[in-house]
Amino acid sequence: MSDKDLPDIPSFEDLGLSPEEVAELEKDMDDPGPEDPDVERLAGDKGGPPPGKAAPRPEKQSPKRASEPPSEGKDAPPGKAKGKPKEKSKQKKSKAEEESKPEAAPARPAPLGGMRGPLSLIVLVALAWLSSANRVVPSPVPESAPDSVFAAGRAMEHVRAIASTAHPPGSPAHEEAREYLVTELRRLGLEPSIQTTTSIVGRGTFVRAATVRNVVARIPGTSSGPAVLVTSHYDGREIAKGAGDDASGVAAILETLRVLRTGEPLANDLIVLLTDAEELGLMGARAFVAEHPWMDDVGLVISIEMRGGGGPSIMFETGANSGWVVEQYQQADPYPVATSLAFEIYKRMPNDTDFTPFKEAGKQGLNFAGIGRAPVYHQTYDSPENLSEATVQHHGSHALAVLRHFGNADLSEVEGPDPVYVSVPFLGLLVYPSWWVWVLGVAGVVLWLVAVAVVRARGGSWGGLMAGVFGGLAVVAGPAAAGHFLFQMRASAHPEFGSLQGSAFHSEGWYVLALVFGGFFIGALVFGLLRRWFSLGELGVGSLLLPMIGVAAATVAVPLGAMTLQWPFLGAVAGALATAWLTREARVGMVTWLVLLVAAVPVAALMAPLVELLWLSMSLRLGAVLGGLIGLTAILVMPLLEVIRREPNRWWFGVASLTAVAACLAVAVRNASPSAERPAPSTLIYLVDRDAGSAAWGTDGRPSADAPGIAWAAAQVGPFGEPESWGVEPVTRTLRLAEAPGPQEANALPAVRLVEDSLSSPDRVRLALRSSLGAEMLRFVFGEAGPYLTAVNGRERPGPEAPTVVEHWGAPEGAVVLEFQRSSAGETLEFYMEEHLLRPEELVGADPFQRPPDLAPDIIRGSDRAVLYGTVQVDLTTGLVSVGGEGASTEDLEPAEGTDGAAVATDSLDTVIPAVEGQSSEEAADTTGALPDTTPIRPDTTGVEGSEQTQTAA
Repeated sequence: MSDKDLPDIPSFEDLGLSPEEVAELEKDMDDPGPEDPDVERLAGDKGGPPPGKAAPRPEKQSPKRASEPPSEGKDAPPGKAKGKPKEKSKQKKSKAEEESKPEAAPARPAPLGGMRGPLSLIVLVALAWLSSANRVVPSPVPESAPDSVFAAGRAMEHVRAIASTAHPPGSPAHEEAREYLVTELRRLGLEPSIQTTTSIVGRGTFVRAATVRNVVARIPGTSSGPAVLVTSHYDGREIAKGAGDDASGVAAILETLRVLRTGEPLANDLIVLLTDAEELGLMGARAFVAEHPWMDDVGLVISIEMRGGGGPSIMFETGANSGWVVEQYQQADPYPVATSLAFEIYKRMPNDTDFTPFKEAGKQGLNFAGIGRAPVYHQTYDSPENLSEATVQHHGSHALAVLRHFGNADLSEVEGPDPVYVSVPFLGLLVYPSWWVWVLGVAGVVLWLVAVAVVRARGGSWGGLMAGVFGGLAVVAGPAAAGHFLFQMRASAHPEFGSLQGSAFHSEGWYVLALVFGGFFIGALVFGLLRRWFSLGELGVGSLLLPMIGVAAATVAVPLGAMTLQWPFLGAVAGALATAWLTREARVGMVTWLVLLVAAVPVAALMAPLVELLWLSMSLRLGAVLGGLIGLTAILVMPLLEVIRREPNRWWFGVASLTAVAACLAVAVRNASPSAERPAPSTLIYLVDRDAGSAAWGTDGRPSADAPGIAWAAAQVGPFGEPESWGVEPVTRTLRLAEAPGPQEANALPAVRLVEDSLSSPDRVRLALRSSLGAEMLRFVFGEAGPYLTAVNGRERPGPEAPTVVEHWGAPEGAVVLEFQRSSAGETLEFYMEEHLLRPEELVGADPFQRPPDLAPDIIRGSDRAVLYGTVQVDLTTGLVSVGGEGASTEDLEPAEGTDGAAVATDSLDTVIPAVEGQSSEEAADTTGALPDTTPIRPDTTGVEGSEQTQTAA
């Protein structure tokens, strides 16, 4: 066979070998054992082995020599001598110099057949999967389970009864849900009552009031200590069904009470509070805290909430000084999911739950919530079908465990120094004193400085360490930028963007996975390039400077949450230190690899849940932060990432990770299209202008005319015009309008009348109003020049500013009473009034609101409602009232008949206007003037026996 028939030998670059690996292979393959000096001499002089000696096998030849072009033979350039003594002497001199240097341990073949890279990746993925809080969620128990067991199957029956339809405050469905709860509590042997009152909140010139009806019951304990209160809310957000938020919490409480009633009585009293109007501003909880006499008995509060439709039930909030209650929770709960980082973050956010008023009142407790399946939050598809039974089971496991534990605990002292705590799957809830935070923070910094010293002692340079620092910055900045631009570029492709409250998109998980694979690819790429010039020890230790700064900042700024970074950082420093100390060659040894796997455990156990929790709570809107955290995680496992990058070869991980990124993005792009599981938003509002005597259809004016929701609305009711401003300042919105027929109940004007003493009073004017349609919400808009509202249903407005927009939600006890400053009203009281009816089918039928499965009402844009609006004018001289130019009805606002023509407020429970602190019931009634004349107290408005109501006999 001639030379031209020989196969081409690949170069080092083709084989993916670095110069360091070539040098190691030369040393390993050029030294097979003792050789005869003559053999070497003769081979050098004659170009081949001496007689009787076999030529060395190709695999034992130096790869460098094998790859060099032949310098002799028929392919040698003419005129060149075969022997090159000068070059040979240089080679011998170079070899002598190399032998005089201290040699590193000879490189060996990759352990485990070069499969440590895939094995390391599998270990990291497995650790991250096992660390997810979803591993803790118990499986749902069927309704056939024994009576002594909490069963999500039984609890789901309550969910279906409460949340099969929307039930906002003031709607008939809301009243039906309340009556169902009362019936179920009675079935359990309790004696429920209804706390009916007006609750009012405000900010600036906006005021919201609501007539709330809390369902309250009590199970007496065997001792006289403080009581445990458990609470959830039974109202829903406008037209959302509210299966997750918060029928799941109410159902968990009912099923927990059933189980508790099968066992021995608790030592402490148990108060059950099912609040109303939570979605409107914690109205029911605030009313209980401010007015209910049982509030003084409360020693501990357990709140169950939901911000989605699934996922683990997380204990995310406590009261201040929670050391004792957290330690008790650690003992009680078999399936804990909690972290003090959530407490640190949540207390800095504007979000609130029904736990907030109790916390503000100084009560201690535990607040639980599920945040998985976030897209269903506050949507019409927050339905029983989209609620995870496993989450309901987790709610119940918490409730049953903590109520049994605290129900029999001594609650005389429930506070202690705030601890640090975090739950780890299969280990439970880890709790330690907060002073450990400073010890761990200092230990991390000291250990990193030791690692720097070791690197320097092993020959590492400051340049190599700085290369690690800048490499770490690049690995964090790269995924952060990718997360930011990914969100920005994909937002316009998702029609639901801007209409969801729990997430940015319906399907975000695939984007997050793409960020994870992309972030680790960037980490491997950056450090792979730097490894051409710097050692693994230099890069591994230097790159940890950025995480160390993060740990130091967290230790100072959020000490109760610093453990989420401290433990991963300590593991990362230990791994980098082992790498710098043990690694003498380019390839990581077996012992070092095992150390790196162990060091990766705290990184995966805490960083993976942190990324997951941040994503679920903040959505892909924080793509930059998510990407930065993913890059930070890649830094913390950088030496292990080096093993993954190099074994079995240098290209496999890059190809695999980029393929995974492409696959995840492909699925995410496909999921951007509307479907029954991921419906696009659509808006249709029925508008009645009483001043103009006309009606119109309205749809969202923001999207383009060919958006799915706009096209559907036009097909339903006819073509829409260009976007225009609708309403009066400051409650205007941009809508597209289309002509519409007048309502079937065109003459159903609101009932409006002056309260009797308003004509003669020099100080105040009081007006009673009620929607004849039973609208869930009334909105009043006043000019900046007046009239100035001072109270709603006898409740003084919050804040010093005169409100310009006032809302009232719920079914009032007779009527809503607005009180104004007399001097600001002039001769004619005039303002703008809207009635929001969330049952528009009662006016125009259900057909216009029928949708295909891939569309859903846009709750944020106020879809699927009727808005009837107009100007209200009251002549303060004659008492004549007009709405939209027509006389308003007053016949339904006749005062209740009594011995003196007025009902008497006798208790803060079940009365229209509770007595003000420091006043008698009679004084309170006098303070509200003729209010009882327009808001008669019926003997039993809720069907609850035992409601303490008093009405003067006719």
